[in-house]
Amino acid sequence: MSQFRDGLATVHHSAGEDGSGQSASRSQEDQKLPIRDRLRKWEAENPDESHNMITDLANAGELSNTFTRPQNVTMAQFDVQAPLFDGDELSDLRSDDTMLRPGDLVEMGSEAARRPMLAVCLGRFNGYEHYYTSSGKWFSGLGVNTLFVVKKFVDPSELQPLIAEIPTGDVPMEALNALQDLGHGPSRAVGAPMLRKMLEFEQGAEAVYQANAGTLDASSSFIGDPLKHRYLTLHEIADLLLPAIIKKDGKFAPNALYAVHRALLQDEIFFRPLKQTGKQKSYLFEVSPLSEVRIVQRVEVMVREFLESCAGPRANQKHEQSGGAYSLSSFLKRAQLAIDNSRKVRRFSPHGVVGPSKSQDISRPTWTATDLEILQFLELWASYQKFPNYSRFHCIGSAILRYLERYESEVLNSTTGWTFLQEIGWVAPWEISSRYRIRFPDVEIQRGGGFTRPFFGILDRHMKTDIFENRRKQWDGHTAFCIDAESTMDIDDAVSVERTDNPEEYWIHVHVADPASSISAATPIAKYAELVPETIYLPGHYDRMLPGNISQDRFSLAPGRPCLTFSALVNTQGHVLKHNIVPGTLKDVIYITGEAVNDALGETRDDPIASDQHLNIGPIPMAKPPSRKMTRPIDLSPKQRGELALLAELGRTIQNARFDRGATPYFQARPQPEVYFDNVEQCTTSDGFINASGDPSIRITFSKRSGTDLVENVMKLAGEIAAQWCNDRGIPIPYRTQPHAAQNAALIQQYTRDVFRPFLEGGARPEDHHWRHLRALLGGDEISTSPGPHFTIGADMYTKATSPLRRFSDLLVHWQIEAAMLEEQRLGRSLVGNKDDSFLPFTRERMDRMLPMLRVREKQARALANGDGADQWILQALVRAWRFKEAKLPSTYRFTVAHVTGRSSVLGRLNWFDRRAILKVEHMNNVSKMTDVRLGDVFEVKLQDVNVHANQISVEAVRILQRVGVTDAAAIDAATKQPHLAA
Repeated sequence: MSQFRDGLATVHHSAGEDGSGQSASRSQEDQKLPIRDRLRKWEAENPDESHNMITDLANAGELSNTFTRPQNVTMAQFDVQAPLFDGDELSDLRSDDTMLRPGDLVEMGSEAARRPMLAVCLGRFNGYEHYYTSSGKWFSGLGVNTLFVVKKFVDPSELQPLIAEIPTGDVPMEALNALQDLGHGPSRAVGAPMLRKMLEFEQGAEAVYQANAGTLDASSSFIGDPLKHRYLTLHEIADLLLPAIIKKDGKFAPNALYAVHRALLQDEIFFRPLKQTGKQKSYLFEVSPLSEVRIVQRVEVMVREFLESCAGPRANQKHEQSGGAYSLSSFLKRAQLAIDNSRKVRRFSPHGVVGPSKSQDISRPTWTATDLEILQFLELWASYQKFPNYSRFHCIGSAILRYLERYESEVLNSTTGWTFLQEIGWVAPWEISSRYRIRFPDVEIQRGGGFTRPFFGILDRHMKTDIFENRRKQWDGHTAFCIDAESTMDIDDAVSVERTDNPEEYWIHVHVADPASSISAATPIAKYAELVPETIYLPGHYDRMLPGNISQDRFSLAPGRPCLTFSALVNTQGHVLKHNIVPGTLKDVIYITGEAVNDALGETRDDPIASDQHLNIGPIPMAKPPSRKMTRPIDLSPKQRGELALLAELGRTIQNARFDRGATPYFQARPQPEVYFDNVEQCTTSDGFINASGDPSIRITFSKRSGTDLVENVMKLAGEIAAQWCNDRGIPIPYRTQPHAAQNAALIQQYTRDVFRPFLEGGARPEDHHWRHLRALLGGDEISTSPGPHFTIGADMYTKATSPLRRFSDLLVHWQIEAAMLEEQRLGRSLVGNKDDSFLPFTRERMDRMLPMLRVREKQARALANGDGADQWILQALVRAWRFKEAKLPSTYRFTVAHVTGRSSVLGRLNWFDRRAILKVEHMNNVSKMTDVRLGDVFEVKLQDVNVHANQISVEAVRILQRVGVTDAAAIDAATKQPHLAA
C-alpha cells in the first residue's frame, strides 16, 4: 500500500545538488502532511500563472478523436448556423432555425462528436438564440444546426426562472462568449426542473431503444434496398422499425422517434441525414444500398489485412502477401503510376484542386474490378463525404493515402483524397465537389458532368394533343415582349399591356409558356422533371428540368406557340381590380434584353451596392450570337415604346404598393462566376475514367440588375393572380407562405420602411445583424396547400407560376389550373367556392405528401447553383491566381469581423468579392488577443490557405486597421502595440 501511495505522489524531489539529501528529507516530512496541505505547500513553493488545459477538440468541420478521448458533455462544442447572409432571395436560402420557439426541445451537438446533447430553447434576445442544455450549461449563438426538434416541450412560463439568470439586454456576442467561458449561467438548482424533464425524455427514449434494440441495431435488414438508395423521413423509418402498438392516437411519442433517430445516427455506413435541406419537418435520411455497404466493408477488411501484413514478421516480403493485402498492394502500384503520370502534366496542389494543364498526352493504367471497388470507397469518403466526422472509416481512407507514398507532407484527410481522385482521372480536374455532397434523391451524379436520372424511355412518345386545341384565345393586336438576356435558352414568359375605356385602368397580361397542356401529370415526363425540379445553372453542369427538345423546341415562347395568360386589371394607384387566366396563342412576339428596354425608355438601373470588381482566369471568349433575333431599341415603334413605358410605370406603382405592405427590397449583388470550356478537351474512357486537357476560363463579376425592373414586378403580379384564382376555387397548389411573419406584420413594415429600405436605397449594404433581425421577424418560408401572406414580396397570397419550363412547382400550378378550367368548361359555370378536388391531377392529400420532398429538392438545387457550387468556382479561380499566378491579386486584404466563435476563431468577410473567411487563433500572429476582438473590427490579413474542397478561405493577421469604438489610428496602434503606418 505504501508503494501505491508513493506512486501517486504529486511531486518527487531528488537529492539536492550539494548531495546533502535535504530535499529527500523534506519529501519524507511532506508525505506525513494531509494531501490538501501538501498541495498548498507545493503551490506556495512553485508560484506560476495559471494555464488552461490544452484540449484536443477539433475546429468546426474538422475531424476529432472520439475513440480514445472521453466525451465530456460539459465541454461540448456545438455546430451553429453561419452568421453571414448570402444570396439574393431570403425566401430560398434562409434556414428554418428561426422557427424555434421558447420551450422547444432540440438536439444539439457537433459533427465531430458522438455524444449529442438535448437543450431547451429559451428564446431570442438581442438577435441571439439562447439554450439551456441537459448538462446544465447555458449556451447562446446565432442558431444551431439541429435535426431533431420537439415542439412545445415545455410551457414558456416554466422558462422564466432560467431567463432571469441570463443576460437578455444589449450584450455583444464577445461578452456572451466570455460569460459562457467563465461558466456564468443559471444554477443547477434553478435549472433542476428543466434538467429533470430532459432526463426523463432521454430515459424514455432509452427505454424504447432497449425494448426494440434487436430491430434498431439491424435496421439495414428491414430498410436497405439491394441496389438503389432510398430516401425516407424519420417518421417513415419509425413506421418500419417500431411496433405500431406503442403509437398513441396514431402517432409515435417524441421520445420513441428520438430513439430511432439516435439509433440511425450511430450507423456510420447505412444512414446519412441530408442536412443541406435545412428543413426540420421534412429532413430525410439517405439509406445506402446493400451493394454500397458491402463495398465499404470489403475495403475495410482489405486495408486491415494489408496493415497487418506490413506490421507482421514478413513486412518486407510484399510478394508473399495474399488475399486483401495483395489486392491493395497491386492497387497502390497502379495508383502510384497514375499519380506520377498526372504530375507530368498537372502540378499537385494541397488546395483541393490540381494545377493547370501543361500538355495533352497522359497514359492511364488498366484497373481491375477490385481497384474500382477501392476507388468507389474513396469516392464515398472524399466526394460524397458519406461518413460523419467521428467515423472510423476516415482512418481507412487515410491509410490508403499514406501507403501511396505520394502525399507525405499533406494532411491525409478527405481533401487530399479528393485531389487523388482528380490526379488519377476518376473525376475531372475542375470538378465541383459540392455536386456530390448536395445530391438529389433518386438522381445519380455523372462524373463527367451533369446528372443521370432513371431511364424513362423515349419521352417524346408521351406527349399528347393540346387539351385546349381550337379553344385558345388568339392574342392578335397585342405585342408580347419577351424580356430576357441574349443567352437565355428557354423563353417562358412575356408581357403585354391593354388599354381600356377608362384612362386610369389597364390590363396587364403575363403570357407564360404552356407545356402542361400537352404533358400529362401522370406521364414519365412529369416524373423526369420532378427529380431535378429546377434547371441547374451551375457552370459546367447545366441541366434542364425538361429535355431540350421538349422545352426549347416545342414550348419556348414564339409566334404560334401555346401560352397560359395571367391577366390583371390594375389602376394607376397600383391596385388590382380584377384578374383572370386564359389559355391562348401568341402572334406578335418581340425578343429584347432588359438593358435594351432601359435604353429605349431612357432609364438607368444600377444597383447601388454592386461592385466593379472582376477577375479573369484564362482567355475569355467572345459572346456567342443569340439563338433568336433580338430587337434593338432603334427597331421599336413609337407604340411599342409607349407600351413598354406604361408597363414599367404600372409595375413600379404596384411594387410601391407592396412596399407599403412591408415588402423587402432584398436584392444583393453577389459574386457570380462565368465558366467557359472553349479551350478544354475532355473524353471518358471505356472504364469510366476522364482524360482532360486544357482548363476552363473563369470570369468573376458581381451580379447586376442593370436591366429594367419591369419583368420582376409583373412576374410577382402573375404569382399573386395564380394564387388568388386557385384559392377562390379551392384548388390546392404550392402556396409560398411566411406563417411566422403574420404575428409581426406591423414590426416588419416599420423595420423595412425605417431601416432596411433606407440602407439599400442609399447605396449601403445592411449589416449582418440587420439581416438577422429581419429574419427573426419573418421566420421561415413554407410551401403549403393552404394560402397565407408572403411579407417579403408584400402579397396576401403568392405562388410561383411563370417558369414552367424551368421550375417543377410552376408546372404543378399549371396542371391544377388547367384541370380546373376544363372542369369549368364541362360544367358550364365557375368553380368559385368549390370544395371538391377529385377532378384534379393532384388532390390536396396527395400534394401535401409531395410538397416536403419538393421543398428538399428545391433547396438543394438553390444551394448548388447559387451557393456552394458557385462558390467553389470562385475559389478555384482564387487558387489559380494565388498559387499558379494566372492573375494578379492583392498582397493583403481587409477582413471585417462578423462573428467570434469563442476563443478558437473569428469569422468574417474579405474585401475580395465579399468572400467568407476564417481567422484562427493560431494565425493571429500576436496582432490581437481573441478576447479583444469585436464584431466590426477590421484586420489587414493575407491568405494562409484556400481549400476548394472544403469551400473555405483561411487568413492570417497582419495588423489591425479599425477597432470598433476607436477612431484615432494612433490609439489603435497603442492598444495593439503596432507601429503606425501612415496611409
